[in-house]
Amino acid sequence: MLRLPTARPGGLPVEILESKLYRPTSRPGVVPRPQLLARLRAAGTAPTVVVHAPAGYGKTTLLTLWAEADDRPFAWLSLDPRDNDPIVLLTHVAVALDRVSPLPGEVFDALRSAGASVPGTVVPRLGAALSVVPRPVVLVLDDVHHLLDGPSLDALVTLVGHVRGASRIALAGRSMPVPIARQRAQGRTVEIGVDDLAFTEHGARSLLRAAGADLPDEEIAQLARRSEGWAAGLYLAALSRTPAATALPLRDHGEWHVAAYLQTEVLAGLSPDDLSFLTGTAVVDRLSAPLCDAVLGRRDSAAVLDRLRQDNLFLVPLDGRGEWYRYHPLFRDLLRTRLDRSGPEQAPALLRRAADWFEADGQLETALHHAQSAEDVDRVARIAIALSTPMYASGRWSTLMSWFDWVDARQAVERHPAMAARAAYICALTGRPAAADRWADQAERWSDRITAGGGDGAFGMVLTTTRAIMCRDGLEQMRRDADDAAGLVRAAGSSSDTEYPMRVFLSGVANLFLGDAGAAEERFADATELTDGTLRTPLLSAVLSYRAMLAVGRGDWAEAEVLAARALAVTRSARTESHGTSIVVFTMAARVAQHRGEVRLAKAHLGEAHRIRPLLSHAVPWFAVSALLEMAEVSIGVGDANGARHLIRDAEAVLRRRPRLGTLVDQANDLRHRAGALQAAGTGSSTLTSAELRILPLLLTHLTVAGIADRLFLSRHTVKAQVWSMYRKLGVHSRDAAVARARVLGLLDA
Repeated sequence: MLRLPTARPGGLPVEILESKLYRPTSRPGVVPRPQLLARLRAAGTAPTVVVHAPAGYGKTTLLTLWAEADDRPFAWLSLDPRDNDPIVLLTHVAVALDRVSPLPGEVFDALRSAGASVPGTVVPRLGAALSVVPRPVVLVLDDVHHLLDGPSLDALVTLVGHVRGASRIALAGRSMPVPIARQRAQGRTVEIGVDDLAFTEHGARSLLRAAGADLPDEEIAQLARRSEGWAAGLYLAALSRTPAATALPLRDHGEWHVAAYLQTEVLAGLSPDDLSFLTGTAVVDRLSAPLCDAVLGRRDSAAVLDRLRQDNLFLVPLDGRGEWYRYHPLFRDLLRTRLDRSGPEQAPALLRRAADWFEADGQLETALHHAQSAEDVDRVARIAIALSTPMYASGRWSTLMSWFDWVDARQAVERHPAMAARAAYICALTGRPAAADRWADQAERWSDRITAGGGDGAFGMVLTTTRAIMCRDGLEQMRRDADDAAGLVRAAGSSSDTEYPMRVFLSGVANLFLGDAGAAEERFADATELTDGTLRTPLLSAVLSYRAMLAVGRGDWAEAEVLAARALAVTRSARTESHGTSIVVFTMAARVAQHRGEVRLAKAHLGEAHRIRPLLSHAVPWFAVSALLEMAEVSIGVGDANGARHLIRDAEAVLRRRPRLGTLVDQANDLRHRAGALQAAGTGSSTLTSAELRILPLLLTHLTVAGIADRLFLSRHTVKAQVWSMYRKLGVHSRDAAVARARVLGLLDA
């Protein structure tokens, strides 16, 4: 297992499995495919190679032969269902490319940045790096059929558009989810399908003889016709060592006939011990000797695997050291069917043992996936809660929430109430107020457990912090929640209150907006001491920014400048520019710049704040309103009265839902009157609404208006209206021009 070179503060990097990045090598006796290789080498300017066919047609073998014959370095990635998390997919792609042609540091900075927009930041940076690699490379993505329609597929389609020169992206799979119709029409893809991969009679003869089946020419001709050149069928015939062409499964007969053939000709000849080994280990998608020993309760798996490999029994190596393997998909499907027929309790028991091994080995996500397959709900809940902080810090909250939803669908959250509190916390911080309220309501149902004997300390710690953050009952209650929580957490039996620094900060915020500046300053100073020098840089930068806000309120601009500069430096060095808390960092930097008369710099910082404005919602009302009002102050200062009014309206929308926010109510009224008194700029405002800002990064993708609507669960009419509103505000008339203008304004990554 490989980790990214530097762990991003505040969370763990994505775990990279070496087996996914292993480039296969051709086995001795593999049949050359000179005509197909010639087509691949003569691809001209076509940036994309597409190889699609059902299992058993030699897709991976062909790409392996190409890699061995080509002078360009090949970066290889084998996909699996986990790559439907775009951060997982793009991190694997970046590491694969970096191994053959080092990528700029900003690519990994974007991947490590919590909350970084995948279409707006990560893909453009990775695509830009791919387009300027000093030496042409070939990026192979095998098994792309695992990608579902969603953000990972969007990212891949966009990445394909960045390939330049002699570099290539090769996509291989049983089906092709990547739309290639336009590229095909433009002659920008080399496409190899079933008919191309099918063996001719000459090729069938070579394959059979290489596999040890020296059959008469007429028998080979009959096999080639009956199999229609299907490599897997021919190989099965070779394994059976029989001239009986009528026993060969036809490709058109489907997988059932293949399974029957494998059962009759392959499995029947195995010893009971080997058959038991194969069947029991089919529950895992990749094999190693220690893992197989743990799953089966034996000690000789290394020898068994080595023997099966030598027998060519559908065992595919996943590294160059003989440590990790997988079964051929058709063979594994047959073995799983046999296992399932042996009794419904067999597979779950084996999967739980696999989960035990992966968890002990520190591969928690892999352990969780096996636990899901075993329907081990309590283990899934426990691991998901343990991973919640690093997953959120890695920007992978969507995958995390899918695990929480999986547990919730099985009505098991009551046994793990800390999950509900953690889910509310994360939804609140990622701009999903309805989901945050739903999870918070669930958590409150079990709040009596905090003080009950033998209570859940982690639950108490997270719930009390979530209450304060969400401020659903006003600032007075927020202050009580923050100040009184320590006793409740101790009563619940928690030995480590990791949320204490956050609650100290929240107490300072409540005091600030309740008008007690002295108490606010004391709590902010304590929070600074508690977080300075730790890995909680988003929290530290927020504390410093609210101290700067407090200094501005008392007219101490010199102190405000020092604090805002330090908050900005912390954010830049930790690469947390896309984190939700950074909006107030950029806003206070803009306020200081505007006060100094540096209008251009103020607008630049304000643009960075706007980029992450969609994360603001009534789920964290004090943060949303204070950030929006400070942004409005900057807009007024730089002469954008219309922009200020947009921001004030957004703040007032939050106040209508959460009205008990102290001095923020008066500040909103004052700003509304000041903005109203200003003459509107003749050209209108370029300030986009939060809804428009959510759509903006998707303009970088291949998605049409209809596709964007589907991704955001909106009507096509709504998206079309918002796109035209963006064009009007940005003063453009096309999608490309809107993207270019947004980059100038800092709303998209340049």
